[in-house]
Amino acid sequence: MKPESQHLDKKSLRVVTAKTADWSELAKDCVAFANAQGGRLLIGIEDGEAEPPAGQRVSAEIIEKVRVRLAELTVNVSVVVQLCHSEITGGDYLEVTVSRSASPSSTTDGRFYFRVGDTTKPLTGDDIQRSFE
Repeated sequence: MKPESQHLDKKSLRVVTAKTADWSELAKDCVAFANAQGGRLLIGIEDGEAEPPAGQRVSAEIIEKVRVRLAELTVNVSVVVQLCHSEITGGDYLEVTVSRSASPSSTTDGRFYFRVGDTTKPLTGDDIQRSFE
């Protein structure tokens, strides 16, 4: 698998399953991809790793929860969530494909982000206007 980049980010499965799941971080990354050129989030692959842990399973309930929560926490963000399986480790992970948005995307609390290299950056009002001219 490719390393993290302008169009690819990896997240631990804990970001959506732990008691301290970080939905706002996930929403922020989706907004950043939508405001840039689009991209993919691989949920279930740890930073620095190429594949998911051996034997990791992702339930249908988690897939639906990711779809619903991202829709609840973002504005003008289109995602496709699909279950993937590593032939190498036998572990499952989610691939969240984020389309580039034709209009500014934000979190539902009004924050705008943009993907620069392998980093998510906040946008100011001037940045937003320049990005969509």
